Amino acid sequence: MTKNNIKLEQMHLSPEVEEELRCWNDEDVAFIKNDVMDGKEMWLICAADGTKIAATDDREFAFVMAKQNDLNPKSVH
Repeated sequence: MTKNNIKLEQMHLSPEVEEELRCWNDEDVAFIKNDVMDGKEMWLICAADGTKIAATDDREFAFVMAKQNDLNPKSVH
């Protein structure tokens, strides 16, 4: 299966989601959030301060990417 990875700078999070992510402010945490982009289900990887890190179409791969960058991934609903 081919992974569809997108730079998060190209993505738009709702103000509510960005605010929710900023509230945590833990530099070792990455939040994994499901979203739809261009009709595709994607998994967003964001730093605790809301900084956009990466996106992928595979949830498990999102967690792997976070761990490979020494971050503790947490699911955001």
